[in-house]
Amino acid sequence: MARIALRACSTRDVTRLVNDGVLAGALPPGETWPARAGQWLEEMKEGRRLVMIAEFDGKMVGMGQLIFKFANGYQDPEAANGAEIAMLDSIRMRPDAPANLSTYIISELEKYAKKTGRIKILTFLVPMDNNRVLNQVKSWGFEEFRIMPERAKLLAFFRKRIA
Repeated sequence: MARIALRACSTRDVTRLVNDGVLAGALPPGETWPARAGQWLEEMKEGRRLVMIAEFDGKMVGMGQLIFKFANGYQDPEAANGAEIAMLDSIRMRPDAPANLSTYIISELEKYAKKTGRIKILTFLVPMDNNRVLNQVKSWGFEEFRIMPERAKLLAFFRKRIA
């Protein structure tokens, strides 16, 4: 049976992430998935985030990110402060991804955060209208600490102490 391989994303992976359906869905006018992924990779080079991709059976099946510090203009020290707090972000899967892939990605990103020796708290942002994801985040041990309105929806911030 094939194994899930999780590794750091590179520029050459972006086209496959789009073509294999990991990066899909509507974006704001004028934005594209390759451009957005390119921005994430630039932030990765700057040490602000880690972008990991999951491969299974020769296909890109998912991805996840660990944000250490937000880009200029987006600071939120309760969510990611560049020191002891980092945010899990962009946990995305193909519709036909292996069962529990999201849990595997979260677990591996948490292990990575612990290995840094400086990350003490992980945060996660979830839309309030998605009960399935809200329950999943709670099952991973995260606790809600803030609700924020954004445009036409509410967002819930969760956090988990890892050290």
